[in-house]
Amino acid sequence: MSTEISICMPVYNEAKSIKYVIEEWIEKLEKLHIKFNIICSEDGSTDGTKNILKKLSIKNKKIINNSTLQKRGYGKAVVSGIEKSKSKYIVCIDSDGQCDPDDFIKFWEKRKHSSKFLIIGNRINRKDNNFRIFISTLFKILYKILFKNNIKDPSCPYVLFQKKNFHLLKKKLFYMKEGFWWGFTAIAALNKFSIKEVNINHRKRIYGQTNVYKIYKIPSIAIRNAIGLLKIRIT
Repeated sequence: MSTEISICMPVYNEAKSIKYVIEEWIEKLEKLHIKFNIICSEDGSTDGTKNILKKLSIKNKKIINNSTLQKRGYGKAVVSGIEKSKSKYIVCIDSDGQCDPDDFIKFWEKRKHSSKFLIIGNRINRKDNNFRIFISTLFKILYKILFKNNIKDPSCPYVLFQKKNFHLLKKKLFYMKEGFWWGFTAIAALNKFSIKEVNINHRKRIYGQTNVYKIYKIPSIAIRNAIGLLKIRIT
């Protein structure tokens, strides 16, 4: 059966939350009578996530288990899910429950049927820890200097776009190893995408804490991703 939209999510060690996240999204989308599938790009989990997704995908054909034995990393997992989709539209979200399916309709109503567009969430009450928010705030200064756009939340992992335009974004995406969505929105802006933001309800993780890099790693990560943004800007 052809689908109109694919919900693409990278998944790593979310055994205690992934079933709830998937079922919540299925319930919401079925009420909207949209033809959809959910592509779970499982990324070498070690906590039982892999087996949960396998069982869920056997039970419900709308769930596609895009699993791998080795950890490929967040960005490659996202790209793998997008490339696997045969739908007209792609929505990317994280798999930890922070992206609220109740906000999906805001994205859906703003979609366009032609031209290049990107709809991105704006986390007006971000539920990440203070250190993560602080680092993002600092990094956005460089982002604004380089790309001179008005995107309020360029690292938000809740986006909608047309699959046919992904080839315009893919080439430079891996310049940003740890900052995938920073790079994604920057490339979209450089390619003259029509970018719209919608305010979203950013929730706390269903289980556990968001991984934040150790303090001693922050300088090298910052330098690496600053260089990544520069490469995107000048190449």
